[in-house]
Formats: sequence, C-alpha cells, structure tokens
Amino acid sequence: MRKAKGPKTIIIGAGKLAWHLGPALKKAGFRIIQIYSRTLSSAAAFGLHIDVPWTTDVNQLKEDAELVIFCITDRALEGLLPQILLKDVFMIHTAGSVPSNVFEKWTNDFGVLYPLMTFTKTRSVDFRTVPVCIEANNKENEDRLKNIAEQISDNVSAVNFENRKIMHMAAIFACNFTNHMYRAAYDILSHKEFDFGILKPLIMETAQKVLEMSPHEAQTGPASRHDKNILCIHQLMLHDQPEWQKIYTFVSESIYQHFQSE
Repeated sequence: MRKAKGPKTIIIGAGKLAWHLGPALKKAGFRIIQIYSRTLSSAAAFGLHIDVPWTTDVNQLKEDAELVIFCITDRALEGLLPQILLKDVFMIHTAGSVPSNVFEKWTNDFGVLYPLMTFTKTRSVDFRTVPVCIEANNKENEDRLKNIAEQISDNVSAVNFENRKIMHMAAIFACNFTNHMYRAAYDILSHKEFDFGILKPLIMETAQKVLEMSPHEAQTGPASRHDKNILCIHQLMLHDQPEWQKIYTFVSESIYQHFQSE
C-alpha cells in the first residue's frame, strides 16, 4: 500500500460499491479521512473494513475534506445533498444514470466516476481491471478526475451523461437480467428438487463463448431454430410457475424474431 497522499477524502455510503472502492483508493495511497453511512451497523462494519473513522451524523462530516465521493443510491443522493454543509469541495458520484449537474447547487467542482462492474461484498474484484467512466463539469475537473481514476483502474474513459446512460442500460441486460435468468433456472430446478450445480459448466461455457464470438453467433436453443414443438412443451411444463412461463414465452419470441429478421 502506498503512502497516503492526494486530497482528503470522505466516502458517503457503505454498500457494495463503497466496500470495493474504499480499499482500491487506500491501496493507491488516497487519504480517506472519514466514511459516512446513515446506519450504525453498516458504518461501523465499513469503517473497520478499511480502518477509517466513521460517522452516522451528516453534521459531523470533517470540514477539512477536499473530495467527497458518494456511493449511494440515486434517490438517496438527491435527498442527502441538501444536508451536506461542506464548502468548496470536489463532489463526485458513482451512479450510471444520474447527471453530474445534480451537484451544481452545492459546489462549483463536481463530476462522476462510474465503475462499470457488478460488486458483491463477499467477492474480491481487481479494481485495476474495472472499466471506469468519468465526467466532470469542466476540463480542469475532468483532468483531476482522470488522475484519480487512473490510480485505481487501467481502463478509464471520458463518457458523457447520455452515453453513460446507454452503457448503464446495456449493463443491466448483460448482468442483472442475466442473473435473474439464473434465478429462474435455480427456481425451476429446485421446484423439482434438482441441484442448480448441474448447470454451472453450461453457464461457464456460455460466458466463455460470448467473450470469443458475437452473441448472435453464440445463440443456440429451440427458439433460435423455431422448434415449435419443444417451445410448446416447455410452456406447458411451466403452467404452475406462471412468472417463469411468461418470461420463457416472451424471451423465446424475441429470440425467434431476431433470427427471422436476418
């Protein structure tokens, strides 16, 4: 770990992203002087995790802070900002679909540092491999933000709000929706007392294929070849799980239409 340097930093939030961003910043030598979370348990746990003083009182934020990084939900960010009394600080948020100008009433220096990654507290991630999208309200602050981002990631890009929203939405399809499909498979198997582990080699191969070819080339299954008999059988089998039946039917039709449009 490098010797602490750079701006005196406060991290707002103690969720999954903060849990990974905090150690990455500390490893790069950032001076994290305080963390804030509204709940005692999360503030204390995160403070212990990165060995930094913590508070649950927004009025106790250290006044000598120079950089404040918000790692909280979109709604929480807008609700908390009016309570922040710090002046002349560089404020940045980490959200994919919130504009940088959310800060313009509160500071003259602001920006966005958006890591395009899924985070879980119990899994380690090499932050240097994480794509980081940055945006700031002027060139000087963009340079400052780029310097910050490049100390924790090898993949930093300046991305404006409109393009960041597109990336965020695509990431939801690639990650959140895909994971929900895993949940469907897990539920369907466990409904009949089968082990989800039987699918793990298939999941790994599917992921590996899309790293080496386009999703179109990687697509297989009855919907892509429009096997009506199999599709009908599967839909009938899901009669007692209507949520998954609806998703199966809708997604199968989408796959079929995609291949029909070739």
